[in-house]
Amino acid sequence: MTTNCFFKSYVEKTHTRYYAAKPIVELSTQQDYAESIVVAKNGDSIANIIHGFCMPVGLPWYMIDEVYVPINCGKEFHWVLAVIVLKERLIRVYDSLTSKRKKEPHIEIQKLVVMLPTYLSDNGFYDKTERTNWPSLKEYKGKITQQTGLVNEISFDVDYVQNIPQQSSDSLDCGVFVCAYAEILSEGLQVNSCGFDVASQRACYASLLWHYKVKKANEGYTSDNGDPPRPKKSVIEEIEASAIVTLE
Repeated sequence: MTTNCFFKSYVEKTHTRYYAAKPIVELSTQQDYAESIVVAKNGDSIANIIHGFCMPVGLPWYMIDEVYVPINCGKEFHWVLAVIVLKERLIRVYDSLTSKRKKEPHIEIQKLVVMLPTYLSDNGFYDKTERTNWPSLKEYKGKITQQTGLVNEISFDVDYVQNIPQQSSDSLDCGVFVCAYAEILSEGLQVNSCGFDVASQRACYASLLWHYKVKKANEGYTSDNGDPPRPKKSVIEEIEASAIVTLE
């Protein structure tokens, strides 16, 4: 299952609240309360995604084995694909610039590693044992107790997958590669064994989006959007000078 692109933002904002460096200026009680409300809303959004409430085709995470998370590395203007392998307590990172960057993990991945165990535990993920008996798995043995649940401090391991198709260093093709990685993995294939032509892949995705748009328009579909409606722009007409009344 693939999360929406906002999942990374929700995680990052909650991480900033709980693990940020000591602020230079102390927040007032009112400011601190306002920030706590924002963080709570982001936490609710993460919980909704974990429970499968966020997307029309979403499933609760306890019913699946892997979760695909597109992650934007903001400071680098670059996208990577993080695959959360729940049964292995592992995050695999597919990066189309792995061979061209320093051996330093993305800060966005580090934040996901820290926050993910907490939100899984707090949302009762490990209590759902109908499909997977989490305490019996090798990666979870000794880390889950009936009294406390998962120990939140035990983070997921991270594996940067090597020997996968790479983009040219002077291109902006990271988005195409992320989509291709997710498509290949969802078909049960290994990314490192699948070569692909970037131009053909981009044309394929453009064609799919175009046909989807045409079908949607012809059949009168409307998109689900949970965002509040934007306020209508008000047009202020120019007032003639003769219409202005002066009170003396």
